[in-house]
Amino acid sequence: MGGLGGFTGAIPTLWCTLRGFDKDAQRAVIQNFNLAMLSVTFAAYLWQDIVTPAMLPSLAIVLPAMLLPALIGMRMYIGISEVAFRRIVLLLLTASGMALLVAAVPVLLSR
Repeated sequence: MGGLGGFTGAIPTLWCTLRGFDKDAQRAVIQNFNLAMLSVTFAAYLWQDIVTPAMLPSLAIVLPAMLLPALIGMRMYIGISEVAFRRIVLLLLTASGMALLVAAVPVLLSR
């Protein structure tokens, strides 16, 4: 699903939820999985010259846009309960699934 819509964490998140992992274990699994998958993707982009050296200065713009939400998320994570965490995760999974459906419907209807 990473190649389809950038949803690399959807399957491991469902797996962790079904296994009943607590929020710390779930976060550890998902973060490490996403880090590994996105690192491999970036390396493949570099290898295939999809990301060129001329594009690398743009990372100065993209990096703060990635770090700020990550820092906000880390602060919020500390203060939420297990139940709230599970609800947020399932809500985000539902929203990502709906986004995929909304994007796919016009393509399916045009066939």
